[in-house]
Amino acid sequence: MRKYLRVRVIKGKVLGVNVYRGFARLCDLARISRPDVYDQKTNPTGTQRDLSPKHAKDAYEYVRTRTLAFWPEVFLCARDPSVVQYTPARTGSSVGELRIDCRSARKRHPIAISRVDGNHRLHYAGGQDEEFKPLEQEVSFCLAYGLTQNEEMTLFRDINDNQRRMNTSHLDNIETRLTPEDRLKKTQPALYIAQQLGRDSVSPLSGRIYEGGKRPSHVDVPLRGLKSGIQYMMSRPTKLTALGDADAQYKVIRNYFIALKEWQAEAWEDPGDYILLRGAGLWAVCFIGQEVIDRALSKGRFASEDMLRILRSGKKWDWSTKGDFQGLSGRGGAVKISEKVTSEFPDEKGVSVKALYKQIMGT
Repeated sequence: MRKYLRVRVIKGKVLGVNVYRGFARLCDLARISRPDVYDQKTNPTGTQRDLSPKHAKDAYEYVRTRTLAFWPEVFLCARDPSVVQYTPARTGSSVGELRIDCRSARKRHPIAISRVDGNHRLHYAGGQDEEFKPLEQEVSFCLAYGLTQNEEMTLFRDINDNQRRMNTSHLDNIETRLTPEDRLKKTQPALYIAQQLGRDSVSPLSGRIYEGGKRPSHVDVPLRGLKSGIQYMMSRPTKLTALGDADAQYKVIRNYFIALKEWQAEAWEDPGDYILLRGAGLWAVCFIGQEVIDRALSKGRFASEDMLRILRSGKKWDWSTKGDFQGLSGRGGAVKISEKVTSEFPDEKGVSVKALYKQIMGT
């Protein structure tokens, strides 16, 4: 690798973001930058989603095999200003030369130049993998500078949410990290509750919720799917929604999932053989939770054993992939499953929301 990369650039702003824009070889852009891949355990401050090797190979082959081809510009961010130096062509000019310290940019920790948009395009372009020769074709690039990491995350979210479809759980994770907790509780309580279920050590879903980035083998419940389920659980006025406080609602919902685990323990042990924690099954148990929680709260109860009693009061169901709910999918399938299950519960009756809130919050 050469010591410095020197390119002619235009210095300016894009919607308020300070940038340098120019052209450079794909291999050079790949070598000076790195992806900051989010990992729930090893890199919780990362911004980038996990790489799809197939998508990266497709991008490489697109450039290698095409004469006429086009890509939008690669978007990078200079987190460490010491690795870049801009020299105007003349005093006050917005056109000049950008000098990038290649070795420092490549090796420095933490990442000196991050990939905001274009990681799949750059992954094999540098030639570090012996199966893939360096791509010397030039592309346009945009190098932002002066951004905080939260501002970089915001741009990453905006680009991916508004353009190419990507993992929705990763986007939800970015949303929770960009939104102050107090605000998240008020504006997106379902998302707050879903994430808490994966992070609270008391929760039966602790460590099992996939929030984007690299997916560990034991993480099997997508954050977006669970968030949607919680939204379904709170989609009509009940005593749960009347509590009006995300923390109180969380405690009740957590207790419901504790009861659910005891009711269908096999689904927790072998999730691949059951539909309970995915797709229509996951949404169905959330719809069922709406009924179970409302019945428990109506009697002034919210402990997991109270909810377990309600779940066991109905018929026994086979939640395996070839069981009673085979062939049901989507939201419609989830509603049908919940209607079947809740129709077997015997009837019960009522208590005040104010009294419930005091009991739940211990006040």
